[in-house]
Amino acid sequence: MLADMDWTAILSNSADKVLAGFVGGLVVAVFTAALRYWLGRRRAGRMEDADFHIAATLYTPLDAADPAHARYADAMAAGKTHVQELLWLGPEVPLVQFLANPYVLHQASRAMGRVRGAGVLLGVMPEMAERPFLKKLLGHHNTIPATDLVRLYKDSVGTAADGRVHGISPPTHENYPGSPHRRVIRAMFVADGQMDAPLPERGAVHFPYPGAENRYDTLQTIIRDYRQDPDRYAACRAYF
Repeated sequence: MLADMDWTAILSNSADKVLAGFVGGLVVAVFTAALRYWLGRRRAGRMEDADFHIAATLYTPLDAADPAHARYADAMAAGKTHVQELLWLGPEVPLVQFLANPYVLHQASRAMGRVRGAGVLLGVMPEMAERPFLKKLLGHHNTIPATDLVRLYKDSVGTAADGRVHGISPPTHENYPGSPHRRVIRAMFVADGQMDAPLPERGAVHFPYPGAENRYDTLQTIIRDYRQDPDRYAACRAYF
């Protein structure tokens, strides 16, 4: 009978087992959390986490009469005529989520390790992997939101009669000697209007962020390469 059972004795005899289970579970939980934290810190330090986003770049003329440019007073005094602005056209997504096909993901990751400098990934991976990769990349432009920032970019580079901006969006993994970089693939959108007009002279550009001057080299590389061989970029023409 339950009423006749000595619960005090049972609990007394089982206390050590209950305590051991509780302590053991707590130790496992703490160890697991610490291990995940350490692995995350290690991956962040080695910049191993790979992501994807669509990037755009503006070289905005500096205007001393514009209150928003007051923070660039020193740059203007030094003779700078433009400021480089780095834009994300939409959110960043994990590369493993963006490229769900394991084969395509593997080939993209290998390609990231092989490129240097501007890191244009066209022709670096097998066509069997590049084709679906570019298809996903172009389709991702449909997710670009109609934000004020996107409208600003469109107004700056020019749009077609239908309100869309056209250009090329080659996948890149910027990897310059001596500069910190994460394992990220950017669809580097360059509008037709930006390819038609030359970039301002490098010495006239103010780069607000240390290391960001590499983006100037990336755009110069893409624009120069496109002008020499437009057909190479036919598979990554995009609009939004």
